[in-house]
Amino acid sequence: MLSRQSARSCCGIVFGCGAALLLVGCDGGGTPPAAQTPATQGPPPVEPAAAMEGRRRPPDGPVARGDAAQPALPATPAIPAVPLVPPKPAADVAEEPAAVVPLNLGDAAPPISIATWVAGEPIEGFAEGSVTVVEFWATWCGPCRTSMPHISELQEQYGDAVRFVGVTREELDVVKGFLEQEQSEGKTWADVIGYRLAIDEGSATNTAYMKAAGQNGIPCAFIVGKSGLVEWIGHPMTIDEPLEAIVNDSYDREAAVAEMAAKERIDAMSRELFMLQREQKWEEALTLLETIQAELDESAAPYNAQRLFSMRLDLLSGAGRTEEASALRGELVEAGWDEPQLLNELAWNTAIGAEPSAEDLQVALKAATRAAELTEHVDGSILGHAVPLA
Repeated sequence: MLSRQSARSCCGIVFGCGAALLLVGCDGGGTPPAAQTPATQGPPPVEPAAAMEGRRRPPDGPVARGDAAQPALPATPAIPAVPLVPPKPAADVAEEPAAVVPLNLGDAAPPISIATWVAGEPIEGFAEGSVTVVEFWATWCGPCRTSMPHISELQEQYGDAVRFVGVTREELDVVKGFLEQEQSEGKTWADVIGYRLAIDEGSATNTAYMKAAGQNGIPCAFIVGKSGLVEWIGHPMTIDEPLEAIVNDSYDREAAVAEMAAKERIDAMSRELFMLQREQKWEEALTLLETIQAELDESAAPYNAQRLFSMRLDLLSGAGRTEEASALRGELVEAGWDEPQLLNELAWNTAIGAEPSAEDLQVALKAATRAAELTEHVDGSILGHAVPLA
């Protein structure tokens, strides 16, 4: 059973930067995909339960980010990011693939290769006894923009104890133009960002960190500890707890390594689950989902309970197990009673599903009505669904 408390407590936990994630981000030197647009500022949006591969959404509702070929079930909850877009090499330069040394937690941090320091004082390397955060971002990446005020607050909080460096592969004039843009009323991005910004030297830093660590989406941050070792990799909106522990010398790297290994196992199973769903092998997919659930329960890896239950609802519906799906749908409404986006997605997907029963439509109306109440009847995308269903 999914409790209302577990639904709330899990929905906003960390989303890493791996390939299995629905994150928004891109490579500094690349061009943003046409389908992706920068997000507005505000708290990091938590992807609704239905923002998974294969789920249908209301036209005005939230849109899942990332490549359509991404796995259906991320291993960790949703904080947005998007896939990296490598820069295009000059046509007259014959590039040979450079050897990439794998980068794992506990490894010595590679040097950062910087072409231009755009903001803040340059640094030469990792100082003994000092913590450095190397964060990869791009101007057009909505969640990167969302993360920037938070990173700035952390830089102010820690002062000289932590050095934050934002690295992009974009051109200098692009970054300067971005900094001149208005971030909020009366303030530009240059006014808001209070940490170092730098342009990568020929993608060397991206290769040494992102590619070497198997990270495919940004924003993504690497914490380099006081001894010059990589201590943590993840989304900058979830950096607070590990960063505090590293600064205070109370960080448990072994636990972090175990958590990352568990995440990688779940990522692999998620990719397999996506393939089974695409091939409509519903029963096999349901069996694998049970395995993923057991792995998550036994590991320290954070996860999104709503997403797991919503994925099960999709699979049950696909398998024709309508009674089980209806029962689970009711559980989801109760579990997400205070989550308007979850309720809205559930209502929409139920209403447009294949031959919903009268009971299912009543559950959908209940969810939509509650979502409208939670948003004080001012959100048009939710109000459009909060009408009696025939």
